[in-house]
Amino acid sequence: MKNVFLAVVVAVAFYLGLYWLAKDYTFFPFLLAAAGLLSLYTLLVYGLDKRAAVQQRSRTPENTLHLLSLAGGWPGALIARPLFRHKTRKQPFSGIFWCTAIVSTGALLAFLMLEQAAPAREWLDLEALQWRLFVQQYLS
Repeated sequence: MKNVFLAVVVAVAFYLGLYWLAKDYTFFPFLLAAAGLLSLYTLLVYGLDKRAAVQQRSRTPENTLHLLSLAGGWPGALIARPLFRHKTRKQPFSGIFWCTAIVSTGALLAFLMLEQAAPAREWLDLEALQWRLFVQQYLS
């Protein structure tokens, strides 16, 4: 249970950091929602894979689990591993998992902080603003 708590603390710290870095952008609610949903989906996939392993059914390929982590679902995977006691001791899975978490976080940091990504952030801000105006139009 200690490892689950630590994983949740790391995941919450990640999302708080993401909020702090992205809060000035119009697209930040969409970014937080997408990251959260992807993490939740990844957690569910790990849980289903553990169930399949116990029941000796068809399993989720390890490459799929790694791709989900690399795409940004690593906080969910980080929580799922000790929660379901799944893929915690297997090597090289653990090493690859941590590499995907680092690369994913680095790519997100680069997107949010580097000057070269400013045009993409501006485009996303405009798209998010259009979505907000669209939704407000129908809620008013």
